[in-house]
Amino acid sequence: MIDRFTFSANTLLRVVLCFLSITLTLGFFNSSWLSLIIFASFFMLLYSGEVQKKNKNLLLVLVICFGSFFLKSLIFIPAINLGSNVFIGGEKYKESVFGKNLPEEVFNKLNKDFMDEFPDSVSGPDKYLYDKSVKQIFFRNNETKIVKSINWKNRYEFSLGAFNDANYNAYSKQQPERTKLPFFVKYTLPPEYNDNKSKFCWKGLAFIEKDSLSEILHKDKKCIFIKDYIEAFDDQLVIWLVETGKTPELEAELILPISYKLKLIFITIYKSFGCLIILFLSFNKIRLEKSGLFLFSFIFSSVLVFYYTPSIIYKFVLFEGGNDGLLYVHFAHLISDYLSLGNFKDAFRGGESAYDLMPFYRYIWIINYILFEESPWIFFYILTFLPLVIFSILNNLLNNKWAVFFMVCWFFLPLFEAFGFFHFYYVKLTLRGFAEPLSYLCFLSGLVLILKLIDNNLKESEKNNIPYFFIGFLLSLSMGLRANILPACFVLMTYLFYKNMIFKNYSNVFYLIFGFSPILVLPLHNYYFTKKFIPLTIAAYKDWNLGAKPFEYIQLLFSFLKFDPNYLLLNKIVSHVGDEIKFYEFWYHITILSCLFFIFKGKSLEKIKLLSYTAFSMVSLILFYHVGGRYSYLTWTLTLFVFAYCLKELILPKIYSNRKNHAN
Repeated sequence: MIDRFTFSANTLLRVVLCFLSITLTLGFFNSSWLSLIIFASFFMLLYSGEVQKKNKNLLLVLVICFGSFFLKSLIFIPAINLGSNVFIGGEKYKESVFGKNLPEEVFNKLNKDFMDEFPDSVSGPDKYLYDKSVKQIFFRNNETKIVKSINWKNRYEFSLGAFNDANYNAYSKQQPERTKLPFFVKYTLPPEYNDNKSKFCWKGLAFIEKDSLSEILHKDKKCIFIKDYIEAFDDQLVIWLVETGKTPELEAELILPISYKLKLIFITIYKSFGCLIILFLSFNKIRLEKSGLFLFSFIFSSVLVFYYTPSIIYKFVLFEGGNDGLLYVHFAHLISDYLSLGNFKDAFRGGESAYDLMPFYRYIWIINYILFEESPWIFFYILTFLPLVIFSILNNLLNNKWAVFFMVCWFFLPLFEAFGFFHFYYVKLTLRGFAEPLSYLCFLSGLVLILKLIDNNLKESEKNNIPYFFIGFLLSLSMGLRANILPACFVLMTYLFYKNMIFKNYSNVFYLIFGFSPILVLPLHNYYFTKKFIPLTIAAYKDWNLGAKPFEYIQLLFSFLKFDPNYLLLNKIVSHVGDEIKFYEFWYHITILSCLFFIFKGKSLEKIKLLSYTAFSMVSLILFYHVGGRYSYLTWTLTLFVFAYCLKELILPKIYSNRKNHAN
């Protein structure tokens, strides 16, 4: 989308209106595959097309949007109350919220099996009987949430947010195993289903409330007529489903009367065609080659996603225990819980008084929840756009043929995997819940805009301030997601500030700073909750992240100035740097030298000099921090960009010239 570089207030307003119209037509918390496809189509058209400017189209979009509200209020489908949670039991937890509030038969079964299956449990039970669904951000409920249909085949498709609660952060050989967490589900079916056609089907253990609680075990999926378990027409049917680790895995389905089925089908069809019409009315002049590139990236990424995490076919990811990704979504669930209670202070706190882990990612997850509930559709969009942005940068620095070659390597040939330049690596990082892929996407998107500004002559850029806002905003997001990008963001921000001050484009500076201002959330949050000034995250000050502290370099320098070298300190620093970049890793040394070459070269292309400073600023972190693995992917990818330019513009022409002269 940024490659078209058509920023204007009118265009942005129409894009926002299109996005909101699609969201309202689909409905919030839409976890269906339809929502994934519709929003992917929106992003594809935004990337490959132009925004329609006809005002009559806006009116039609609003009509479709309001029509969705009208249908939802007109078409009645009975609401089913759902209450569910993960169960943690044990001898010392007999007086837990579960022991006090669950039906005795349900609790006894869960607790007995829990003690048999997980005798060495390290987890404790929830403080609340029912887990709060993220839907409660907008739609309050005394239990978990309201549903209109039931059809799930396993715990993944059931998508209980509590499965990703860090309070159950058992990993390795610890118990209970996170893929086998016991859980219970309570359905309260309204009297509208007391007819001759409605059936409830399940596999596994169920308890049905009638005069007393009846235990029914289905080893295979079987159905009951709801009316057979209701004495009066206005009675409700309450069914408890239980999976303990020793019982069969649960599966459930509500077979609806044909009238309700037709209503659901009609609503789905209206949403599908309504969204497609909104997209048709919002975009035109679609470039087929760009659409094809987007579709390839989306489909290829999706294939890798399903290969790496097959369970995502059920629209849910169970994050692994002992992993940062689990903590991010755990914090996001805490935020959603506080938002549902109207407790904005603790929602802003985000699970930490002083940010340690990637601050902004927990808030990004809230956006995903509001749009898609527990379905992690954000993963697909991150992985689709990341190669497109990289392609744009390579196409700008080199040319189309070189960019295509590097993208073939990115997708298929791991020739530059040491530089983190391989798509499957980012698939793994994304699906494990790490923040780096989104952070790097934001940073590289900001870099694309800067390269475009340089191409369009910075001196003349005062006619449009909006790109500067987005550059600042994207760099702010990237830092809020990964604080160690600070040096690179500082270089780019300083460059733009300096250039615009020289050209007296003061409005650009204002928009740039305004866009970057969300980064102030970090120090303000940290000070508000700790009364201490912590600029970014406390991770920067932890000993296990710091291989060599800045003052140690100063101490070493003074020891040499006094002709009394501190060899112990010298060995520590040399050992740290040597661990971060090995002597034999010549590929890194070559790219670093290429950056230094352009930094000190008198005359060189402005954007490659800027990129060299940016890349080298990230390399400088090696002097102080442990930045291997995923932490260094962006660093080495930036140096690779510089080296690729050096190879194309200097090294290969020189080799070709020497061969030609030798041949003559």
